[in-house]
Amino acid sequence: MIAIKSDRYYDKLEKRRGEIIRTLEHVQNEQRIVDENKDWIDRAAYESRCHLLDNLASWYANETVRINAALRRITEGGYGICLGCREPIDARRLETAPEATFCAECQTNREGLTDSGNH
Repeated sequence: MIAIKSDRYYDKLEKRRGEIIRTLEHVQNEQRIVDENKDWIDRAAYESRCHLLDNLASWYANETVRINAALRRITEGGYGICLGCREPIDARRLETAPEATFCAECQTNREGLTDSGNH
């Protein structure tokens, strides 16, 4: 069942990767404009803008890594299998997050471990 639907997910992931590439190009262009503009009156506004653009670029770069990994799993035949419990990931989860590597339960458990480490 997963193999039959993987083409649709592959296309969805490819489309999203294209959107991210275009968005990253825009963010990088904005970063150049901000860096080239030396006439910032408010230093805090400049630093805030730089921080925002850096965070956006990082977030989109990380999403690209996750998408590339999902595309690789499709090619290698492991797409849709949870990396935690090795059970199939629910199709509804893949529909909303086609780059998902964990089923909802394993993801929740991982987030719980991460959150408890921050206290």
